[in-house]
Amino acid sequence: MALIKILLVDDHEVLRKGLAFLLDAQENLQVVADFSSGEEAIAFAKQHQPDILITDISMPGMNGIELVKSFAIVLPEVPVMVLSMHLDEQHILDAVDSGAKGYLVKDASEETIIQAVQIVASGKMYLTPEVSEVLTKSMLQGKKEVAVRESYNLTDREKEILQCIVDGLSNKMIGAELDISERTVNAHRYNIMRKLQAHNTADLVRIALNQKLLV
Repeated sequence: MALIKILLVDDHEVLRKGLAFLLDAQENLQVVADFSSGEEAIAFAKQHQPDILITDISMPGMNGIELVKSFAIVLPEVPVMVLSMHLDEQHILDAVDSGAKGYLVKDASEETIIQAVQIVASGKMYLTPEVSEVLTKSMLQGKKEVAVRESYNLTDREKEILQCIVDGLSNKMIGAELDISERTVNAHRYNIMRKLQAHNTADLVRIALNQKLLV
């Protein structure tokens, strides 16, 4: 079984050393270095080329998300696994979007952490069931919002005018902004209100913002 060389980054020394002890106890895992900052990790990795980087997210200076992004640019061949206390959608999405190949919370079992390291180091993705559930809910919510926006079937021009209405522009100002007549603005405004089933301008703005029609 090939030896997996691991680089650890976490500003909490006790947690970092404890994780290093756990990993070093495995036959095919070796922690070649551990640091409290992302900058130190990048400098080391450039010279020694580890097989995997494990990083926390919340750290002073360069945080974990920034470190993931940096590795994706300067050391794309080194997979990164995030081990964090955060299980919220934003942190998970930021990490995965930045290039992380794995994401675990710090209360994961020792067996889970060891398994994740071996899978991520092999080039595959590893997400715990809890993390996968958060990502799935986010994906479904995103599809739902797109479906809602598309269901109103607004044209590009109607979206431009709706944005102007939300920004507080009058029909005359909208006409000047888009270089169309005020009568044309009125016609588009009527169609928008009909499609959104809005009764007045306040209702129109509320629906546009609540349904995220201008995202």
